[in-house]
Amino acid sequence: MALWKLLLACLHQVDALDNGLGLLPQMGYNTWNDFECEGVSAKNISKVADKMVELGLPALGYEYLIIDDCWADHRGKDGKLVPDRNAFPHGMKHVADYVHSKGLKFGIYMDRGRWTCAGRPGSQGYEEVDAKTFVSWGADYVKTDSCNGPDSLEDPPSAAAIAQYQLFRDALNATGRPVFLALSGWHNWYSPYGESLANSWRIGYDVRNWQSAWNFAIRVNGFLSDFGGPGRWNDPDMLVGSSSKTAVQMTPQQSRTQFSLWSVMAAPLLLGSMLSMGHHDLETYTNTEVIAVDQDPLGIQGEIVWENCPLRKRTNIKQSQFYDEIPACQQVWARPITDGFAIVLLNLDAEKPANVSFAVSDVCWSSQAFVGKPCNFFEEASVRDLWRKEHLGIRKFINVTLARDGASQMFKIKPIIPQAPHTSAKKKTPASTATGHRPKSRHREPVSSHFSVALETDAVHFLQQPDEL
Repeated sequence: MALWKLLLACLHQVDALDNGLGLLPQMGYNTWNDFECEGVSAKNISKVADKMVELGLPALGYEYLIIDDCWADHRGKDGKLVPDRNAFPHGMKHVADYVHSKGLKFGIYMDRGRWTCAGRPGSQGYEEVDAKTFVSWGADYVKTDSCNGPDSLEDPPSAAAIAQYQLFRDALNATGRPVFLALSGWHNWYSPYGESLANSWRIGYDVRNWQSAWNFAIRVNGFLSDFGGPGRWNDPDMLVGSSSKTAVQMTPQQSRTQFSLWSVMAAPLLLGSMLSMGHHDLETYTNTEVIAVDQDPLGIQGEIVWENCPLRKRTNIKQSQFYDEIPACQQVWARPITDGFAIVLLNLDAEKPANVSFAVSDVCWSSQAFVGKPCNFFEEASVRDLWRKEHLGIRKFINVTLARDGASQMFKIKPIIPQAPHTSAKKKTPASTATGHRPKSRHREPVSSHFSVALETDAVHFLQQPDEL
C-alpha cells in the first residue's frame, strides 16, 4: 500500500475534530486583506466590530471577526503567547470581550510551525499551551497556518504535517470548548483528510486578485466537491473586494463573480475588507438571495456542469505561487439547493465578451445532484436572476451575454417536473436518472460564444473527474 493510502487509512481510525460546528460554511471577516501586518491592533479591531454591526452584517450571518497574523510578539516565561503590547495594550482577552459585546464571535490566528508566515512565534511544541490560552481568551475560531513547519509542496501529503494538525486538533478537543478550526495548508491534497482534522481547509495559496482566484481556487475546487459538506468545507480563501484602499483587490465585476462562485461552491464567506468597503461591495456582500445559496442546508458543493476550457487533471494543477494564464473560455457551475438549483455562468476570456446559451436541464449532469436529492428529468424551469432580483418566467434555456474578464450572471431555477402519463405502460427512465452519473456522450447544440471556430460537443468536458486520491 502506498504511504499516502496507509496514512489515509490510519486517519479514519483516530479521533476526529469533535466540536459540532460548521454545519454551514462559516461567515465573517478576516483582517489580512485589509491590514496585513500594518494595522492589526485593538483599536482597528474595535472599529471593524463597530462597522460590522453598523452595516447589519451579523444579522445576515457574518458572525466571526478573525485576527490574522502579526498579533503575537513573543512567548513569556510560562510558554504562553504574548500579544504585541503596542497594538494590544490591554491584552487579547480585552479585545475578545469587546467583540463578544457586539454579538460577534472572536477568531485568532496561529501557525503549526516554529514561526508564523510573518515571523512571529509559532505553535510547534506548544499546541496544548496555545489551545488552552486561546480558550481562556474566549476564542470561538482558530485559523492555523502552515509556514515554517514540515510539509510537502506536491502530492503525496506530508505525514508530519498531518501529525502536527492532529496535535492541535486534539488539544482543542481536550479544552471542552467548541472552537471552529480552520486549516490553512494551501494544498488541494488536504481535502481527503480535512474532515478528520478541521472544520474547513484551504485548497490553495492566497487569493489576491482575479488571476490568483483562477489559479488557486476556481480551477482547483472544481475537482474537490466530493470532500465538502456539513461540518467539512473546502476553503478557496477569503473574499477580495474592489476597494483600492485594501492590500488586495479585484475589479467590481470580478469581486461579484467571486461571491457568486463561492456561494455555489458552498465556500466560507470571509470578508477581506471592512473599513473601506464601498457601496458596490456592500451591495454584493449583503445580497440575501446569494447568501442563502451559500448557506443552503443541503450542504452540497457545486460543480462545473459545462465548460469549453482546456482539459485538465487535478494533479496537473501545480501548487506553486506562479500564475498560469487564465484560458479564454467559459464555464457553467451548478449546485443543488433545497428548492432547486443555483447556476453561475462565467466568462474567463480577458479580451472578448461571450454569448452563452445553457439548457436548464443540464444541471442534472452534475454527479453531486444525485447525492440525497435525485435529479428527476425535466426540460423547463422557473428562472430567477439573483442579482437583478427578477423572475424571468418558465424557460428551457438561459441566454446571456457576458462581458469580458471575469464577468458572470447567477440564477436560481426551480425545475418543472413533467407529470407521469396516465397509462399502464411503463415510462422509459432517462439514462442519466437511471445511472446517477454523467452521460458518456452528449448530443445537443453546443453553447455559442465569440470564437472563430464553432465549439464542438466533445470539447465539453462532462467526464472531467478528480484523479484518484
